[in-house]
Amino acid sequence: MAYHGPRTPEPKYAGTPVPEWNGRPSVTEADRSDKPPYIQEATGTLADGKRIRAEQLRTLLSVDDTVQAFKDKLAALGQLDNTLVLYIGDNGFGWGDHGWTAKSVPYSPAHEVPFYLSWPAGGLGAGTVDDRIVANIDIAPTILDAAGITPTTPQDGRSLLTSYSRDHLLVEWWKKGTGADHRTWSSYVSKDKQYVEYYKLHTDANGTVSGTGEVTFREYYDLVADPYQLVNKLYQATPAQERNLGIPALAAQLAADRVG
Repeated sequence: MAYHGPRTPEPKYAGTPVPEWNGRPSVTEADRSDKPPYIQEATGTLADGKRIRAEQLRTLLSVDDTVQAFKDKLAALGQLDNTLVLYIGDNGFGWGDHGWTAKSVPYSPAHEVPFYLSWPAGGLGAGTVDDRIVANIDIAPTILDAAGITPTTPQDGRSLLTSYSRDHLLVEWWKKGTGADHRTWSSYVSKDKQYVEYYKLHTDANGTVSGTGEVTFREYYDLVADPYQLVNKLYQATPAQERNLGIPALAAQLAADRVG
């Protein structure tokens, strides 16, 4: 599946040069003492990130070929302008950010993905940038809206063809089993802030949840001043500092989102 491991490219792309990349501040973060223990112990490096990135980009060249073939076929059929096309990744990935070389963490590189729409006949032509907060839950409502179908069951997302704009998004990861590899967490993410809670919770193979639900660690990032999430403002914060950051309201909203 393209950039998923083992990330083996087609032979014709095996040695294709990729654009140079020298990391970002989150990759070379010098002090992770304000992060949860498993991130403090992470060992991913800039070299690891460069290698993984190059492997992923080479495999994605085959995806580019497939997308081009699909576009050419629609054009040949005279249906390109009146076909709603959505292009989205299923998850992000850490290229050594905070020492992490996988998904499953709350940091931006692991959950932000490319998301493109094309439907010239519906007003979605080239050159338009939409900065609303959107997610994969918005795909089904958008398709139904484009087709003129009114859903008969409640939808988690909203049609992107409307003017609806959410102020934040719930992002979650559930730990499966009792191993130490991944943690259960949920997060409130807006354009300017992110609040994260980790829990003593896990699921079994059937999705049954076990654990006390105790909050074991928290993070808060000012995404405007600190877009690379280097400073967890909740690390050693006093109750007064937490109130000034608006943490009680964020925690209450996150709790409501998790059961909503």
